[in-house]
Parts: sequence; structure tokens; C-alpha cells
Amino acid sequence: MHHILLCGGAGTRLWPLSNRRTPKQLLPLFNGRSLLQITWLRNTFACTEVTAIVNEEQSADIITQLTGAGASGPAILAEPVGRNTAAAIALAAFVADPDEILLITPADHLIGTPERYEETIKAAYTLAAQNNLVTIGLQPAYPETGYGYIQYKGNDVVRFVEKPDAANAEKMLQSGDYLWNSGIFCARAAVMLEELEQYAPDIYATAAVAAKEWLDTGRLSLENMQAIPSNSIDYAVMEKSSRVKVVPSDMDWSDVGSYEALTQALAQHYQYSNEQAVYINSNPDTSMVIGKEKLVALVGVENVVVVDTPGAILVMQKGKGQDVKQLHQWVKENRPELL
Repeated sequence: MHHILLCGGAGTRLWPLSNRRTPKQLLPLFNGRSLLQITWLRNTFACTEVTAIVNEEQSADIITQLTGAGASGPAILAEPVGRNTAAAIALAAFVADPDEILLITPADHLIGTPERYEETIKAAYTLAAQNNLVTIGLQPAYPETGYGYIQYKGNDVVRFVEKPDAANAEKMLQSGDYLWNSGIFCARAAVMLEELEQYAPDIYATAAVAAKEWLDTGRLSLENMQAIPSNSIDYAVMEKSSRVKVVPSDMDWSDVGSYEALTQALAQHYQYSNEQAVYINSNPDTSMVIGKEKLVALVGVENVVVVDTPGAILVMQKGKGQDVKQLHQWVKENRPELL
């Protein structure tokens, strides 16, 4: 298989730790490795080649990190402007061998059960080899309203469901008929292109032009990228195609999409500790300090996350992680130099 790494996430809910120059997937928080490196290494059991679709501004750092993690000659498609996952996957499929099976993953996920992950990917490969578009569905652990869902029966997809409200998320959890949509896909390159051509012909045609430019020159021009309609692969293809299959999985998975998720992952899997932090009448098991520039003391407080960066300090009560997106918007409008 050929690993396709989608590296375009902005990590806005992890500001100020994650910023435009160094988004969450590039932060070396996990025993000195980044989510990008961990993701590449996690898939080397099945993939020997990697193509990364990246923000042009981050391409040099991504090359350095991938080669530092042992990737040999990674192909880099540096986008001068992002056009969502359908465009990124179309570009990757056009530049790949048509018969090659692509394993398409975001670069910013954590998997706590590698053996379950490998079983899941092997099952996805088998279905992809039968010319299906395969998505990975995760057994929901709680009624999450921030994820899309997949109603399923065996390996068949009944329907995709948009991010639900709390009541519907609870109903779907209780029914046992729904999976979280992980954003991990597996498909033969030619099959992905066939479905793109049928269901998203504008994306197919414009991505073909941009991909040819990259094959000829090694670059993607702003003009050709802007011509590609912006859409997710779910909307553009997966929700419409009759060739979609799902592999249900109960692997331990996180998209590290909030400070609660980040602190849980660091504490549970990486035994993170900050020697600069001091806890006085505060419980270090319920709070975390991220940052090493200065001494940070927590006195008489519980369930907080403190993030110390050179440009900004965040103090957040656990349970309010989704509100950081509002903070990011405020900073964008009032202090954009901090992004």
C-alpha cells in the first residue's frame, strides 16, 4: 500500500500551542515525536512509500520530520492554498500508480492500540482490493456531537449522518447501529478517481490539471489550486457512491482535537510530566501544565490546563475545550500576529 498523509489540519482548538506555522501535527510532544511522525511510523507495517499533501508554508518542516522518522524520499504535494480533502485525495490518486491501493490518513490522530489498528487496516485492504472505497468506522465511546457518524450493517454503509445534536447522538449511541467517522480511507487509486469523475466531475477535471502540473514541474500553482472546488471527500464522493464499505473497529483512537484529549493522551500513553510545574494544594492528576519556558505554579485549583508559550498563556478549565475555537476567532480578529 501507499500511504497518503493529509497534513492540512490547522489545530485551532489547540491554540496557542498549535499555530499557523507549527500546527498540532508538527509539535514534538509525544516522547520527542510529533503526531505526523507517529502516524507515518504506525503505518510502516503496511506501507513503504508515503505521499504527503501539505500546506506550502510547512513543506520544509514536514520533509525534515518524515525523513527524520525514517521515510525514504517522501513525495510532497505542497498546496499554496488548501481546497479540502476531496482535492487533496484527488491529487494523490492522480499522481499514484492507478492500480496502487492507497491508505489515506490524517496526520494528527493517535492510536493507543496498535495491534487493533493493524487488524483494521488489513481488513480495509482486503475490501479495497475488491475495488471498494473503504472507510474506517469507530465504535463510539460516548455521545459525541463533534463527529460525523456512519450507520452500518456488517461492512455495508446504510447512510452517513452529519454531526448530530446531543439528543440524537445519545440515540445513535444506544442503538448500536452507528460508528464514528474516522476520516481514514483505503482504496485503489483508479477506483477513487472513477468515483470522483462520476460524483464530483469538477473536482476531478481541475485536480487532473493541477496533478499534471506537479508531475511535470514538481509544483502546484496558486491558479490551478484555486480552480479546484473546495469540498470534503465525504460530501463529494463517500455519501454518494454505491461502492463504499466500512470496517468497524474498537481501536483506541483520538483526533487530539481538544486540550482535554491532548492531556489525556499525554498522561495515559506518554507519561508526560513538566518539571517546571509546581502544584500546591492542587492535584497534578486532574490538571496539567504544558510548556517549559518558565515556572508555573498551580495553587488551590483543580481540573485546569495551563499552556505556556512565548506569545500567549492559556488557562482553561477542563470541559471548556471546545470554547478555544471561539478564542481562536477572537485572536484572529484582534491579535492576528499571535496566530
